[in-house]
Amino acid sequence: MGIPVVQRIRNGTKGQKPAHENESRSSEALDTNLRLILDSLAQLLVANGYGFARFGKLAKISFVNAAKSIDKEKGERISKARIAALTGLTRTEVSQLLRRGKQISFHDIDPANRTLRVVQGWLTDSKFANPNNSPRRLQFKGVNSSFSHLVKKYSGDIPARAMLAEMKRLRIVRHDAQDGVLLIRTNLGVSRRTMLAMRAISPWVEMLTTGHDANRMGEVTSKIKQVNLPFNSLPQLLAAVRELEHRRIAFVNGLEQLGDETPANRKHSLKISIAVAAEKAAQRPRHR
Repeated sequence: MGIPVVQRIRNGTKGQKPAHENESRSSEALDTNLRLILDSLAQLLVANGYGFARFGKLAKISFVNAAKSIDKEKGERISKARIAALTGLTRTEVSQLLRRGKQISFHDIDPANRTLRVVQGWLTDSKFANPNNSPRRLQFKGVNSSFSHLVKKYSGDIPARAMLAEMKRLRIVRHDAQDGVLLIRTNLGVSRRTMLAMRAISPWVEMLTTGHDANRMGEVTSKIKQVNLPFNSLPQLLAAVRELEHRRIAFVNGLEQLGDETPANRKHSLKISIAVAAEKAAQRPRHR
């Protein structure tokens, strides 16, 4: 008498784990690594006042574009229902994104965060702006035309005190001794460090995710070793950077010599990506 089907599914093959357990662990591993990536990106974005709402809308656009590319090689036109199934978005959301198509721009997306929504209201609402759309100086408290009223109207459920603290951190407002709040900047200044970090990240992510057949792609490995080199002067540091560049070029040339000289007949290939990142150390304060 054979083992019942349900029991075989529960027990799995002897010595092997059930398929659903392996799939669950794979999903957890994917979530863990995705979390590490998103944690790092979030650190950069939040520090520069970039909110989740704008990130979420850009993510939807990217998911739709990725779904559209699934059947692109077959020359088939992918349906809205299939895009919805692939991405988890609703068909209504997919229709809206497809209808806007290439016409979509960053100006069509909501402000980067609620702080900029408050700024927009400050510049356009006649209760808080002058006739020429210049921002008025607002008292923090008050029934009408106050900063607290402005925040309540344009930031949703964010308390005025918390919004003031965030706008001061971003250097958008000045809070004077008379409890007045003055708008001194209308946009968020993204730090040069953040822009350089994002530019450095983008090519790596693109290299690892495009131009490959996911079903035939070999195992990708990555090892990182950080080394802190102390220097007594800036010229010494710059000389070390130049030396690193020379060594990188020599290293690449050496790697190319490891391959077969007749690549046309090759059966196997190894793709290697190399990056050298150098951060200028902050100068230590001089003690008198």
